[in-house]
Amino acid sequence: MTASSPRITTRVTPDIQELLSKAASLVGISSINSFVLNAAIEKANAIMKEENHLSLSNDDSLLFLQAIDKPRQKNQALSDAFKNYNDFTIDE
Repeated sequence: MTASSPRITTRVTPDIQELLSKAASLVGISSINSFVLNAAIEKANAIMKEENHLSLSNDDSLLFLQAIDKPRQKNQALSDAFKNYNDFTIDE
């Protein structure tokens, strides 16, 4: 890392520092900072994976595929709303 890299700092109680130090030692990491960073990255990746993953039941999967294969008829009110939105946003 370079000196200009962003930093993340936090204050912890002595009990939390001891807990983190022991846990880091158990997995072979000598630095609490490295341990906390690795744990944060793992958690962030898990959250991103969960947020980007969609699970559907068999019934819901069939409904979804049917909706894609056979879209509903145009709705004039919705078409007008899209046109009004586009007219409004393009003018700004």
